Amino acid sequence: MAVEYLACGNIMSDRIEDESGNLSEWSMGGPAFYALSGMRIWTPNCKLVCKTGADYKDTYGKWMVSNGVTQESVRVEMEQHTRFTLKYNKDGSFKPTPSFSLEHLGFLKTHADDIDEAARGYHIRGIYMAHNLDAVVWENLRKVKEKNGLKIMWEIEYAGVYRKNWGMSRKEVQNRVRRVLEIADAWSINNNEAADMFDLPKEDDAAIINELQKLPVPFTFYRVGERGSYAVTPANAYFCPVIKPFGESADPTGCGNCSTGAAAYALFSGESPDMAAVMANVASGYNAAQWGPYPLYTKEVMANARKLAEETLKKLKAERKL
Repeated sequence: MAVEYLACGNIMSDRIEDESGNLSEWSMGGPAFYALSGMRIWTPNCKLVCKTGADYKDTYGKWMVSNGVTQESVRVEMEQHTRFTLKYNKDGSFKPTPSFSLEHLGFLKTHADDIDEAARGYHIRGIYMAHNLDAVVWENLRKVKEKNGLKIMWEIEYAGVYRKNWGMSRKEVQNRVRRVLEIADAWSINNNEAADMFDLPKEDDAAIINELQKLPVPFTFYRVGERGSYAVTPANAYFCPVIKPFGESADPTGCGNCSTGAAAYALFSGESPDMAAVMANVASGYNAAQWGPYPLYTKEVMANARKLAEETLKKLKAERKL
Protein backbone atom coordinates (compact mmCIF):
# COMPACT_ATOMS: atom_id res chain seq x y z
CA MET A 1 0.00 0.00 0.00
CA ALA A 2 1.30 3.44 -0.92
CA VAL A 3 1.01 6.22 1.65
CA GLU A 4 1.72 9.76 0.48
CA TYR A 5 -0.21 12.00 2.89
CA LEU A 6 -0.33 12.08 6.69
CA ALA A 7 -3.01 13.58 8.93
CA CYS A 8 -1.16 14.21 12.19
CA GLY A 9 -2.64 15.05 15.58
CA ASN A 10 -5.34 14.16 18.05
CA ILE A 11 -8.65 12.42 17.53
CA MET A 12 -11.40 13.73 19.79
CA SER A 13 -15.02 12.67 19.99
CA ASP A 14 -17.41 15.55 20.50
CA ARG A 15 -20.98 16.30 21.41
CA ILE A 16 -22.87 19.57 20.98
CA GLU A 17 -24.54 21.49 23.80
CA ASP A 18 -27.35 23.76 22.58
CA GLU A 19 -28.58 27.00 24.16
CA SER A 20 -30.97 25.04 26.41
CA GLY A 21 -28.24 22.76 27.69
CA ASN A 22 -29.38 19.74 25.67
CA LEU A 23 -26.58 17.42 24.58
CA SER A 24 -26.24 15.59 21.28
CA GLU A 25 -24.92 12.06 20.93
CA TRP A 26 -21.16 11.60 20.74
CA SER A 27 -19.65 11.84 17.24
CA MET A 28 -16.20 10.94 15.98
CA GLY A 29 -14.00 13.96 15.44
CA GLY A 30 -10.78 15.76 16.23
CA PRO A 31 -8.57 17.88 13.95
CA ALA A 32 -6.45 15.07 12.53
CA PHE A 33 -9.33 12.66 12.00
CA TYR A 34 -11.44 15.24 10.18
CA ALA A 35 -8.35 16.16 8.13
CA LEU A 36 -7.89 12.48 7.31
CA SER A 37 -11.47 12.39 6.04
CA GLY A 38 -10.74 15.49 3.94
CA MET A 39 -7.82 13.67 2.33
CA ARG A 40 -9.60 10.34 1.95
CA ILE A 41 -12.36 11.77 -0.27
CA TRP A 42 -9.62 12.40 -2.87
CA THR A 43 -7.10 9.60 -2.29
CA PRO A 44 -6.79 6.28 -0.46
CA ASN A 45 -3.05 6.93 -0.02
CA CYS A 46 -3.31 8.60 3.37
CA LYS A 47 -3.09 7.62 7.01
CA LEU A 48 -3.61 8.94 10.53
CA VAL A 49 -0.69 9.63 12.87
CA CYS A 50 -1.86 9.90 16.45
CA LYS A 51 -1.81 8.67 20.04
CA THR A 52 -5.16 7.68 21.48
CA GLY A 53 -7.14 5.44 23.82
CA ALA A 54 -7.80 1.73 23.34
CA ASP A 55 -11.53 2.38 22.87
CA TYR A 56 -10.87 4.12 19.54
CA LYS A 57 -11.23 0.75 17.79
CA ASP A 58 -14.99 0.65 18.40
CA THR A 59 -15.61 3.74 16.25
CA TYR A 60 -12.58 5.29 14.58
CA GLY A 61 -11.02 1.90 13.95
CA LYS A 62 -14.15 0.62 12.22
CA TRP A 63 -14.29 3.77 10.04
CA MET A 64 -10.68 3.26 8.98
CA VAL A 65 -11.25 -0.40 8.16
CA SER A 66 -14.33 0.46 6.08
CA ASN A 67 -12.45 3.19 4.23
CA GLY A 68 -9.29 1.18 3.62
CA VAL A 69 -7.05 3.37 5.81
CA THR A 70 -4.17 1.68 7.61
CA GLN A 71 -3.99 2.00 11.40
CA GLU A 72 -0.26 1.30 11.55
CA SER A 73 0.57 4.77 12.93
CA VAL A 74 -2.21 4.89 15.53
CA ARG A 75 -0.55 4.31 18.89
CA VAL A 76 -2.71 3.21 21.82
CA GLU A 77 -1.35 4.93 24.94
CA MET A 78 -4.35 5.10 27.31
CA GLU A 79 -7.66 3.37 28.01
CA GLN A 80 -9.90 6.08 26.58
CA HIS A 81 -9.61 8.61 23.76
CA THR A 82 -10.26 12.29 24.38
CA ARG A 83 -13.76 13.79 24.37
CA PHE A 84 -15.03 17.36 24.21
CA THR A 85 -18.39 19.06 24.70
CA LEU A 86 -18.74 21.95 22.25
CA LYS A 87 -20.96 24.96 22.89
CA TYR A 88 -21.23 27.14 19.79
CA ASN A 89 -21.35 30.94 19.83
CA LYS A 90 -23.37 33.02 17.40
CA ASP A 91 -20.23 33.98 15.45
CA GLY A 92 -19.46 30.34 14.66
CA SER A 93 -16.74 29.96 17.27
CA PHE A 94 -17.23 27.54 20.13
CA LYS A 95 -16.19 26.84 23.70
CA PRO A 96 -14.66 23.34 24.07
CA THR A 97 -14.91 21.65 27.46
CA PRO A 98 -12.75 18.52 27.78
CA SER A 99 -14.04 15.44 29.57
CA PHE A 100 -10.50 14.69 30.73
CA SER A 101 -7.63 16.69 32.19
CA LEU A 102 -5.26 18.86 30.21
CA GLU A 103 -2.51 16.42 31.22
CA HIS A 104 -4.49 13.66 29.46
CA LEU A 105 -4.73 15.79 26.32
CA GLY A 106 -1.07 16.72 26.39
CA PHE A 107 0.04 13.13 26.89
CA LEU A 108 -1.74 12.13 23.68
CA LYS A 109 -0.31 14.99 21.61
CA THR A 110 1.42 13.93 18.39
CA HIS A 111 5.13 14.77 18.37
CA ALA A 112 7.62 15.26 15.57
CA ASP A 113 9.25 11.88 16.20
CA ASP A 114 5.84 10.20 15.75
CA ILE A 115 5.63 11.78 12.30
CA ASP A 116 9.19 10.79 11.48
CA GLU A 117 8.41 7.17 12.39
CA ALA A 118 5.17 7.23 10.36
CA ALA A 119 7.02 8.53 7.29
CA ARG A 120 9.62 5.78 7.38
CA GLY A 121 9.53 3.59 4.29
CA TYR A 122 7.24 5.91 2.33
CA HIS A 123 7.64 8.85 -0.03
CA ILE A 124 5.47 11.33 1.85
CA ARG A 125 4.41 14.32 -0.21
CA GLY A 126 2.77 16.28 2.56
CA ILE A 127 1.26 16.32 6.01
CA TYR A 128 -1.53 18.10 7.86
CA MET A 129 -0.66 19.29 11.36
CA ALA A 130 -2.73 21.39 13.75
CA HIS A 131 -0.44 23.01 16.29
CA ASN A 132 0.36 26.15 18.22
CA LEU A 133 3.27 28.59 18.03
CA ASP A 134 5.87 26.83 20.20
CA ALA A 135 9.33 27.41 18.72
CA VAL A 136 10.81 24.10 19.90
CA VAL A 137 7.92 22.11 18.44
CA TRP A 138 8.45 23.80 15.10
CA GLU A 139 12.22 23.33 15.13
CA ASN A 140 11.62 19.60 15.62
CA LEU A 141 9.10 19.61 12.76
CA ARG A 142 11.63 21.41 10.56
CA LYS A 143 14.11 18.57 11.11
CA VAL A 144 11.48 15.97 10.20
CA LYS A 145 10.50 17.97 7.12
CA GLU A 146 14.08 18.23 5.87
CA LYS A 147 14.90 14.60 6.64
CA ASN A 148 11.87 13.24 4.79
CA GLY A 149 11.53 15.84 2.03
CA LEU A 150 7.87 16.46 2.86
CA LYS A 151 5.68 19.57 2.91
CA ILE A 152 3.61 20.83 5.83
CA MET A 153 0.08 22.24 5.89
CA TRP A 154 -0.29 23.96 9.25
CA GLU A 155 -3.68 24.65 10.79
CA ILE A 156 -3.05 27.19 13.50
CA GLU A 157 -4.37 26.42 16.99
CA TYR A 158 -5.32 29.91 17.99
CA ALA A 159 -8.06 32.01 19.53
CA GLY A 160 -8.21 35.35 21.27
CA VAL A 161 -8.53 33.62 24.63
CA TYR A 162 -5.32 31.67 23.96
CA ARG A 163 -3.47 34.88 23.14
CA LYS A 164 -4.61 36.41 26.42
CA ASN A 165 -3.76 33.26 28.39
CA TRP A 166 -0.30 33.19 26.79
CA GLY A 167 0.17 36.83 27.75
CA MET A 168 1.13 37.71 24.18
CA SER A 169 0.48 40.91 22.30
CA ARG A 170 -0.92 40.71 18.79
CA LYS A 171 2.45 41.81 17.47
CA GLU A 172 4.19 38.92 19.24
CA VAL A 173 1.64 36.46 17.86
CA GLN A 174 2.24 37.82 14.35
CA ASN A 175 6.01 37.53 14.77
CA ARG A 176 5.70 33.94 15.96
CA VAL A 177 3.41 33.12 13.03
CA ARG A 178 6.01 34.52 10.64
CA ARG A 179 8.69 32.31 12.18
CA VAL A 180 6.49 29.22 11.87
CA LEU A 181 5.76 30.09 8.24
CA GLU A 182 9.49 29.92 7.52
CA ILE A 183 9.02 26.18 8.13
CA ALA A 184 5.44 25.41 7.06
CA ASP A 185 4.72 25.38 3.31
CA ALA A 186 1.07 26.41 3.64
CA TRP A 187 -1.30 27.23 6.44
CA SER A 188 -4.97 27.53 7.36
CA ILE A 189 -6.72 30.14 9.50
CA ASN A 190 -10.35 31.19 9.90
CA ASN A 191 -11.85 34.67 10.01
CA ASN A 192 -12.38 34.72 13.79
CA GLU A 193 -8.71 33.88 14.33
CA ALA A 194 -7.41 36.27 11.69
CA ALA A 195 -9.62 39.10 12.92
CA ASP A 196 -8.19 38.76 16.42
CA MET A 197 -4.61 38.39 15.23
CA PHE A 198 -4.71 41.49 13.01
CA ASP A 199 -7.24 43.43 15.13
CA LEU A 200 -9.57 43.86 12.15
CA PRO A 201 -13.33 43.29 11.65
CA LYS A 202 -13.85 39.66 10.67
CA GLU A 203 -16.23 40.74 7.87
CA ASP A 204 -13.50 42.82 6.19
CA ASP A 205 -12.11 40.17 3.85
CA ALA A 206 -10.06 42.65 1.82
CA ALA A 207 -8.21 44.09 4.82
CA ILE A 208 -7.48 40.67 6.32
CA ILE A 209 -6.36 39.22 2.99
CA ASN A 210 -4.06 42.21 2.53
CA GLU A 211 -2.37 41.30 5.81
CA LEU A 212 -2.23 37.60 4.94
CA GLN A 213 -0.49 38.39 1.65
CA LYS A 214 2.34 40.08 3.55
CA LEU A 215 3.27 36.85 5.31
CA PRO A 216 6.22 34.72 4.11
CA VAL A 217 4.19 31.78 2.77
CA PRO A 218 3.06 30.88 -0.78
CA PHE A 219 -0.41 29.63 0.19
CA THR A 220 -2.95 30.56 2.86
CA PHE A 221 -6.24 28.72 3.15
CA TYR A 222 -8.47 31.43 4.59
CA ARG A 223 -11.81 30.14 5.88
CA VAL A 224 -14.76 32.51 6.20
CA GLY A 225 -17.34 30.29 7.86
CA GLU A 226 -20.70 29.75 6.18
CA ARG A 227 -19.65 31.92 3.22
CA GLY A 228 -16.85 29.66 2.02
CA SER A 229 -13.08 30.10 1.75
CA TYR A 230 -10.24 31.83 -0.07
CA ALA A 231 -7.05 30.44 -1.54
CA VAL A 232 -4.66 33.31 -0.84
CA THR A 233 -1.32 33.64 -2.61
CA PRO A 234 1.06 36.63 -2.47
CA ALA A 235 -0.49 37.99 -5.69
CA ASN A 236 -4.09 36.72 -5.73
CA ALA A 237 -7.05 35.67 -3.60
CA TYR A 238 -9.46 33.13 -5.08
CA PHE A 239 -12.87 32.94 -3.41
CA CYS A 240 -14.97 29.79 -3.46
CA PRO A 241 -18.48 29.93 -1.96
CA VAL A 242 -19.64 27.20 0.37
CA ILE A 243 -20.63 24.00 -1.47
CA LYS A 244 -23.64 21.97 -0.33
CA PRO A 245 -23.75 18.64 -2.20
CA PHE A 246 -26.70 17.40 -0.13
CA GLY A 247 -28.54 20.55 0.90
CA GLU A 248 -28.32 22.33 4.23
CA SER A 249 -25.66 21.43 6.80
CA ALA A 250 -26.46 18.90 9.51
CA ASP A 251 -23.39 19.72 11.62
CA PRO A 252 -20.52 22.13 10.85
CA THR A 253 -18.17 20.57 13.40
CA GLY A 254 -14.82 19.67 11.88
CA CYS A 255 -15.42 21.40 8.56
CA GLY A 256 -12.36 23.60 9.04
CA ASN A 257 -10.16 20.59 9.74
CA CYS A 258 -11.69 18.52 6.95
CA SER A 259 -11.35 21.29 4.38
CA THR A 260 -7.78 22.00 5.46
CA GLY A 261 -6.88 18.33 5.05
CA ALA A 262 -8.41 18.40 1.57
CA ALA A 263 -6.54 21.60 0.72
CA ALA A 264 -3.30 19.96 1.86
CA TYR A 265 -3.88 17.01 -0.45
CA ALA A 266 -4.86 19.23 -3.37
CA LEU A 267 -1.95 21.61 -3.03
CA PHE A 268 0.74 19.00 -2.40
CA SER A 269 -0.53 16.76 -5.22
CA GLY A 270 -0.04 19.58 -7.70
CA GLU A 271 -3.46 21.20 -8.02
CA SER A 272 -3.71 24.96 -8.56
CA PRO A 273 -4.53 27.23 -5.60
CA ASP A 274 -8.04 27.93 -6.88
CA MET A 275 -8.74 24.22 -7.34
CA ALA A 276 -7.41 23.59 -3.83
CA ALA A 277 -10.05 25.94 -2.42
CA VAL A 278 -12.78 24.25 -4.45
CA MET A 279 -11.71 20.74 -3.43
CA ALA A 280 -11.55 21.88 0.19
CA ASN A 281 -15.10 23.21 0.06
CA VAL A 282 -16.38 20.04 -1.61
CA ALA A 283 -14.86 17.96 1.19
CA SER A 284 -16.36 20.32 3.76
CA GLY A 285 -19.78 19.94 2.14
CA TYR A 286 -19.60 16.17 2.46
CA ASN A 287 -18.43 16.54 6.07
CA ALA A 288 -21.33 18.81 7.02
CA ALA A 289 -23.95 16.44 5.61
CA GLN A 290 -24.12 14.38 8.81
CA TRP A 291 -22.87 14.29 12.40
CA GLY A 292 -19.23 13.23 12.37
CA PRO A 293 -17.18 12.45 9.26
CA TYR A 294 -18.63 11.19 5.99
CA PRO A 295 -19.14 7.45 6.61
CA LEU A 296 -17.85 5.70 3.49
CA TYR A 297 -15.74 6.93 0.57
CA THR A 298 -16.47 4.50 -2.24
CA LYS A 299 -15.02 4.87 -5.74
CA GLU A 300 -18.39 6.27 -6.82
CA VAL A 301 -18.38 8.87 -4.04
CA MET A 302 -14.84 9.90 -4.95
CA ALA A 303 -15.72 10.18 -8.64
CA ASN A 304 -18.78 12.29 -7.85
CA ALA A 305 -16.72 14.58 -5.62
CA ARG A 306 -14.10 15.04 -8.34
CA LYS A 307 -16.78 15.79 -10.92
CA LEU A 308 -18.39 18.34 -8.58
CA ALA A 309 -15.04 20.04 -8.00
CA GLU A 310 -14.24 20.25 -11.71
CA GLU A 311 -17.69 21.58 -12.58
CA THR A 312 -17.55 24.12 -9.75
CA LEU A 313 -14.15 25.42 -10.79
CA LYS A 314 -15.29 25.75 -14.40
CA LYS A 315 -18.43 27.62 -13.32
CA LEU A 316 -16.55 29.99 -11.01
CA LYS A 317 -14.03 30.81 -13.72
CA ALA A 318 -16.86 31.49 -16.16
CA GLU A 319 -18.44 33.83 -13.62
CA ARG A 320 -15.01 35.39 -13.05
CA LYS A 321 -15.14 34.65 -9.36
CA LEU A 322 -11.85 32.79 -9.71
